Amino acid sequence: MILGGVSSMKYEDADILAFISGKSKPTQDPEKDASSDKNAGSEEIPGNKNEQLEQKSLEHKDLEHKDLEHKDLEHKDLEKDLLTESPVSDSLPGFEEFPVSSAESPSEVDPHNFLNGGSSTGPTTGSTTAASTLPGEDELPFEAFDDYDFEPSRSVPSLDEAFGIVTTGIEPLEITHSGATITGYIASARRSEIRLGTYVVVPYEGGEKLFARVGKLQYRQEFAVDDATEIHSRRMLNARASPVNEADYKFLACLDPLCILYRKKADSSLTRRMADRIPRPNTPILPVTDRLEVQTGLNIPEEGVFLGHLSVGGELVKTHSEPETVAYYLRNDYLMGDPLIFRHMLVCGSTGTGKTFLSKNILRQFMTEDNRYRLRNSQDKARKNPCLVIMDPQDEYSQIFEDNETLTEEDKFRFESENVTYGRVQSTKAFVAKVEGQKYPGDKSRAEQVEFTIPFSLVEHNSWLIAAAGMSELQYIGLEVLLGDFFKSSVPHTYQNFINHIENEGTRSHYVDSGKLHESSYDGIVRRVSSRFFSKVFDRDATPITEILDKIFKPGQVSVFPTEYISSPRIRDLIVLTIMSLIVDNKLNTTGVDAIKETPIILTLDEAHRYLSKANGEHARLIISRFADAARQGRKEALGLFLITQDPQDIDDTVIKQINTKLILNLNNDAAISSLKVPKEYERRIPYLKKGQMIIHSPDNSDIVEILGLSNCVVRHR
Repeated sequence: MILGGVSSMKYEDADILAFISGKSKPTQDPEKDASSDKNAGSEEIPGNKNEQLEQKSLEHKDLEHKDLEHKDLEHKDLEKDLLTESPVSDSLPGFEEFPVSSAESPSEVDPHNFLNGGSSTGPTTGSTTAASTLPGEDELPFEAFDDYDFEPSRSVPSLDEAFGIVTTGIEPLEITHSGATITGYIASARRSEIRLGTYVVVPYEGGEKLFARVGKLQYRQEFAVDDATEIHSRRMLNARASPVNEADYKFLACLDPLCILYRKKADSSLTRRMADRIPRPNTPILPVTDRLEVQTGLNIPEEGVFLGHLSVGGELVKTHSEPETVAYYLRNDYLMGDPLIFRHMLVCGSTGTGKTFLSKNILRQFMTEDNRYRLRNSQDKARKNPCLVIMDPQDEYSQIFEDNETLTEEDKFRFESENVTYGRVQSTKAFVAKVEGQKYPGDKSRAEQVEFTIPFSLVEHNSWLIAAAGMSELQYIGLEVLLGDFFKSSVPHTYQNFINHIENEGTRSHYVDSGKLHESSYDGIVRRVSSRFFSKVFDRDATPITEILDKIFKPGQVSVFPTEYISSPRIRDLIVLTIMSLIVDNKLNTTGVDAIKETPIILTLDEAHRYLSKANGEHARLIISRFADAARQGRKEALGLFLITQDPQDIDDTVIKQINTKLILNLNNDAAISSLKVPKEYERRIPYLKKGQMIIHSPDNSDIVEILGLSNCVVRHR
C-alpha cells in the first residue's frame, strides 16, 4: 500500500535497503535453516523428535509474525512523521550527511548522524553507522556503511582561522590583464562574517600573500534537488519546519584581487605589486588581522591628516593590532609631490548627513603646530603653518575656538593613540562684514570679532563683483568701459559717486551720442548696478578689508567669515566672492599683498555650488574661469580648496576635474552621484550610507575605500 507517497515496506523489501546501502542482499534458504536448527537441537532436547520439530516451527513462525507486526508499526510511524512534516525520521535508512557546526545546527546533534535520528546526548564513534540505530538491526539483511573520515586535513586551517578555501569546483582559477576569476568556498560556520567588500588574504608559497576584496556572494545547491516547489515552500514557511541547513548549500565568495603583498628581503618593509599570480586550489582564505597589511594593501599612508577609520558595510575593520581599528590618513608630506590638500578636497552629502561635523574634524587636523608647508616663491624658503579661511553660511565654524566639553579621557586617549588632533584653536577669529540693517549676534563662541567693510575700490579690477547674473556680454563690456573711466577720475572712488556719475544725463549723452555704448545697453547697465543692496555693503562705517589683510591671512590662524546674519542672498554672495577674489588675485598675480602671497592658505567654501556653479552667463563664466585657474595653480602657490556641498552636480566641470580627494556621504540624487565619477559598484552604495559613513575617492592617496568618521567632534559642535 502507498500512503502519502511512501510505500509500506515489508521484510521482503530489504532489496531497497540493500540497493541504498550499496551492498548486495544476502540470500537464505529456509529449509537449510530449519535443518540446521534440527541438527543443532537434536543432541540437547530429549523426547519425541516430531513434537520437538513441530514446537520449534511454531516458535519460529510466531517470532517472524511478531517481527512483521513490529515492522508494520514502525513504517506506519514513518508515514505519520512524513505527513506531519517531521524533518527527520528514526526509521529512515542510513544516509551520510555533511557535518553541521554547532553554531549552525538547531540543537547539539551528531553531525555524522543528523539525518538518521542521531542522539544529541552524546557523541558517536567513528565506526558507528546509520543502520546500526534501526530496531532489529541484527536481523536486517544488509551491511552497514563504513563511516567517512571527517577529520580535517592538516594542510587546511580550522574554521576558527579561515573563512574557507580557494576552489576550482565551480569556475577555473584565472587571472588576466583585464580581470580575474578566483572563487572561494566559505565554510558554514563563517558565512555570517562575510559581506561585500570584506578584505581577505590568500597565502602563496614563499611568504607572499594575495590581498583581495569580496566582490560577489552567491549560494548554490550542494545536491541536485529542486527547492522551487510548492511542497518545499510550504514546509519552509511552516512554523514547525526546521531551519535551513547551510551544509546543504555551497556559499561562494568571488574575490577581486587588489595586489600582492611581499617583502624583498626578510627584514625589509612590506610592499605591494599588482596581482600577477593566482593562488593554488584549496589554499585557505584568511581574514586580514594585521593593520600594516591592510594599509599596504590599500595603499593608505601610515601617517598624515586623519580622516576616519576603515570600514566595510558601516562596520569598522578590526585587526589584532593595537589599536585594533585601521586609521585612514591623507598624504600630507612632500615625499610623493605636494601635500594633497593643495590638490583640493570635496565633501559632499545630502542635508543632515554630517558634512559640517566631518569638516570640523578634518580641518582641525591641519591646524597643528608641527604642520608646516613650504612656499616655492618665498625668498627664505621657510615652511609655515597654514591659514584656514572659512566661508561660513551657518555660523558654525567659529566654534573651532572652543573645546568639546563632552570628550572623555577615554576619547582623548584614543585620539592620541592614532595621532588625531583635538581641542580648540585659540587663534580663531570671526571677521564680520558690516551691512546696513544687519547685526551679527556672535553668541556661538567667544572668538574675537573683527568688523570690516568692502571698499568699492576693489571693483576696479573685479568688475564682476557688481555685474549681476544675467548681464549680457555687450552690457558687461560697457560696464568695464564705465568703470575704467570712473577710476581715472579725481573724485573719491566710492560706490555712491559711481552711481551719481553714470546717472548723470551728461555722462549718458557722452557715451550714447558718441556711439561708445548703445542706448539700450547703457540704460540696462544703470538699472542693474543701481540696486539698493549694493549701497548696504559697500563703503560702510568700518575698517576697509584691504587694510586688515595682514590680520586675516596669518599663518596658524583660523579666519571665519560668517554670513548667516545677512538676510539678502545677493549680499552674502558679494561678501564671499570678494574674499575669494582677494585670495585668488594675490595668489595668481606676479605681484600681490605679501600677507596673502607668502602664506599657505586653505580656503574652505561651504555651499560651494552657489559660487562655482556651471557658467550660464558672462558673469558666471568670469567667476568660474578665475577659480578654475586658482584650482590648477593652487599646488604651486600653496592654495588648497576645501569645498563643501550637497549639490556636486552644480559645480562646474573645470573645477571638479581639479579635485583629487572626494569624501562622499549619503546622496540620493542620481545626477549628483553620477557627477562624482566613482566606480559603479560604489555608486550603488552611496544612497545607503549611514550618517558618518562615507566613500573616499582619492586616486593619489589610496584605493577607493569606505570609512567611518569620528563619533565625537574634536572641537565644539552645537
